[in-house]
Amino acid sequence: MAVATSIFKYREFTKSSIEMLVNQELWFAKPDTLNDPFECQMMMPEMLESIWRHHEVEQKEREEISRSLTERLDDVGICSFSKTRQNQLMWAHYSDEHKGFCIGFSEQDLIQDIHPVHSATVEYQKDLPYKGVIERIKFFEAHPSSELPFQNSPDSIASDILSSAISIKYTNWSYEKEVRLIKMKFGAYKFHPSSVVSIAFGLRMNERDKVTLRKLLSGPEWSHILWFQAQKMPDKFGLEFVRI
Repeated sequence: MAVATSIFKYREFTKSSIEMLVNQELWFAKPDTLNDPFECQMMMPEMLESIWRHHEVEQKEREEISRSLTERLDDVGICSFSKTRQNQLMWAHYSDEHKGFCIGFSEQDLIQDIHPVHSATVEYQKDLPYKGVIERIKFFEAHPSSELPFQNSPDSIASDILSSAISIKYTNWSYEKEVRLIKMKFGAYKFHPSSVVSIAFGLRMNERDKVTLRKLLSGPEWSHILWFQAQKMPDKFGLEFVRI
């Protein structure tokens, strides 16, 4: 039997974190609200200009692609997770310097809860993600066939650009080991408590906050959760998680 894959969300102990769990809702954010200035919407003009420089596209088609991208970027929502809960930088940056907690979700169950949704493992590179887009455009130009599922058109090219922009980030972010769930419309989406498989307390989390969180999630719908405490590893710079 295959072991379910967990994806992790680092959180501060705040009102919004408590509301997320109590209301059983995840927020899918618009790209222009994310913390990387090179995210999708902000880097799109540069990315499009790179594509036009390296591949000839008629002005009318450029305008159609740009319009389609703008419409989709205004609607799309992204919810970010990590493949690991052992990253000290993530605990420092997203869990209030280890004073917060980390939620482990079953990726498969979460996808079922908020279907339809697209799961993308983020790739990290130094260049803007236009090279792959250009390669695919040229491939389908050279192999026009009704048997191929993807053909060049303003809408299909716009979809390809958006997908590449959403799933590729600058190399310096690679420590995050990010997984993104993507909805075509931003906003709050319900998940079932069974999608939450674990909660780990940070090294410095306040004891009172731990008690509060466990009381908030003391109902029968949360009884399956595995609780952990982060601890320093005895012989290396790392974290280990002890079942409590």
